[in-house]
Amino acid sequence: MTPGRLRATLAVAGTAVGMGLLAALVFLVRAGGPPDDPATWPIQWELRSSDNGVLFQFWQDVAAGRALDWSFSPQVFVVPELPLSGLAFLVAGGSVYAYYLVVAAFHAAGMLLALLALVRVLFRDEPLRVGLARTAVAAAPLVLLPLVGTTWLLSFPLAPSYYAGEYAAILLAPVLVLARGPGIRIATAAFLALTIASNPLTLLFAGSAGVAALFAVGARSGMRALVRPAAWVLGTLAVAAVARAAMSPLQGASPLAYVDLDRFRGRLEGLWPYLSYQARDPAAALLLATGAVLAVVCAAAAVAALVVVFRRGARADARLPLVVYLGTVPLGGLAATFLALITHQYYLWPVLILPFTLVLLAVPRVALPHALFTGAAVLGIVGLATGAATNLPHVGQYPGFRTAETRCLDGAVPGEVGYATFSDARRLGLPSATGIRLIAILPSGGPNTWMANRATSRTEVGTFFYVNGRGDELALDRDLLRQRFGEPSEVVACDEDREVWRYADPEALGRIAAFYGVE
Repeated sequence: MTPGRLRATLAVAGTAVGMGLLAALVFLVRAGGPPDDPATWPIQWELRSSDNGVLFQFWQDVAAGRALDWSFSPQVFVVPELPLSGLAFLVAGGSVYAYYLVVAAFHAAGMLLALLALVRVLFRDEPLRVGLARTAVAAAPLVLLPLVGTTWLLSFPLAPSYYAGEYAAILLAPVLVLARGPGIRIATAAFLALTIASNPLTLLFAGSAGVAALFAVGARSGMRALVRPAAWVLGTLAVAAVARAAMSPLQGASPLAYVDLDRFRGRLEGLWPYLSYQARDPAAALLLATGAVLAVVCAAAAVAALVVVFRRGARADARLPLVVYLGTVPLGGLAATFLALITHQYYLWPVLILPFTLVLLAVPRVALPHALFTGAAVLGIVGLATGAATNLPHVGQYPGFRTAETRCLDGAVPGEVGYATFSDARRLGLPSATGIRLIAILPSGGPNTWMANRATSRTEVGTFFYVNGRGDELALDRDLLRQRFGEPSEVVACDEDREVWRYADPEALGRIAAFYGVE
């Protein structure tokens, strides 16, 4: 490696590490807030979300040598989620609290690297130092908005879910056809293929924008210019299809299961009430409204670029098809989810938050030093305004934080294995101080096969049921529990309509084992 390449590598690595450390600091600032404040998202969302604990539980099972028969959702959590979360699990030493922190840092660094790759093909003539400055400016919202943190949408890319790979793929897609070196293209194609296979939702945002961009390429340079990009895209999609077939045993349901007209109507009916609820917080209302305006600005830029391409043809700037792509992503992706009948609030990050980053990519080179200074100043001011000075001294509340429900379970059934609904299983079990493990089951009592290790219910016998009448799902049916397993040996009331039903009688435990098919 030449000295120049070494310096470049160190500069890129240093910037990525800096981004990760900054995200970790933001995480800690928010973790030290009042535990009941929605802005304290490391506690109120990360620890509370069953979805966010899936990958941690997977690696727990691996580390413990348990039987593995994992089923995820139509998004199968494979690339980049499994390797990244596995590394985070190792770095965190198996602590769920440190794991969420490390994942946030890794995801922020990864998004910065994806942005840098995009910047390097969009602004080819700029030196690396300028590209790093532009990338830092564009990446600022990824740590600034989670610092505000009043809605989970603002911190979504920092969570250990299956969306971070999709967001990185959206940014990396242009590199597939614009990178100059074949090695970079092959590596990008491999990442995109595996990410699309893991999360087909990527196709709706990157695919719709990609079609618009290829249309612009054809208008500018003729149909022959489409042959090479189309070959790379089709080859990537073919590999993705094969990879998806290989991953299909991991899917909890087919992606087509989401395509349902009645379910679609229900999601649309719930979309506005959801956004209205988020808008009750002034900061969230301002940011989400601004994001919507910027999404329209992005679409307008895409239309303007397309018009210029049609008017000037080959004389148009070669980067305009990329402008068409980036400008189409937010609203084009939203339209694609609508046409596919799967529009959902979970899919709004590229629509309402990504535009902040896309718009900042267009900062003129001469203004980049001022933008960097302004971004740093805004980050510091927002940090102070959102409680950095007051929250950091209390960050010690985060490690070991347990809800009253988890404390009740730790006291009633310390270290035992039991059953709870999907929504309760991970959020109550993973923070347990005594090692309680909860097997996710349906309200009817049958085993849950959605984002769960299906082998657990077949290989381990639980000794208790957590009956939560005030949870996010229907409570376990008490009458069915009595009919199947008899009266519990002990009922511990954790709160109003929240009970631990403990079974100690060998015959009852035998009935539980027989019902779940424990060998």
